[in-house]
Amino acid sequence: MARRTTMAALAGLLATLATVPAAADDLVDLELTVPIAVADRSATGTGSDLAGYGYDDQTGLLAGGELRLYTRGFNRYMRIGIIGGAQHHAGPMLGWVDGYAFRTTVVDAGVAVRTVFPCMSDASTRWHLSGVLAMTGVHADAGEGVGGVPNGDRQTERSEAARRLDHAGLGWRLGVDLSVHVSNFIVGLGLGVRQYFGIDAPVSRGWIMDVGLRIGGRIDFLDSYDSV
Repeated sequence: MARRTTMAALAGLLATLATVPAAADDLVDLELTVPIAVADRSATGTGSDLAGYGYDDQTGLLAGGELRLYTRGFNRYMRIGIIGGAQHHAGPMLGWVDGYAFRTTVVDAGVAVRTVFPCMSDASTRWHLSGVLAMTGVHADAGEGVGGVPNGDRQTERSEAARRLDHAGLGWRLGVDLSVHVSNFIVGLGLGVRQYFGIDAPVSRGWIMDVGLRIGGRIDFLDSYDSV
């Protein structure tokens, strides 16, 4: 009796879910967003003489701009597209407060995949899970360290580091985020990691790990599929 009751309840639930209209994803749309994150940047090859000034490891804001162009994908609810963007990191507060060890700019270009959660979405609100795999180019301009002041402690060593540790690199980025689209407004929460390798530079390798928000809008070029 209990088994029949359980099976009947499960069948009723499945029948209900099967009859709920689900909004499918747009065929082609463009997302324009501003990522704002807290990032931890670390580097290998900076030396240990200036530990504490942020050359080897430092946490601060990471901000920039990003676009994602999605087209027809694997099925009605999953889209594949391209991603491009640039973000900037410099000390705790983008170089405005307390100086910086590296003024770092990262440029990404790659592939993005996005799925919609149909049972959580309707005509005006959509929930998406997205993943990003991209190539990353990095340019880092060394400064005189976090907390370093002109003519302050270890000025000679910090000036030498600012001259010697400028570098560029190439690597990869992997990221994932969960976002909600309310009409054409986007807000999302995501995390990501980048690894790059220095090109003919004393800094041989770097990592940038971040968690933060993605805020912006969506432009629809083609209408979505009809609800199913």
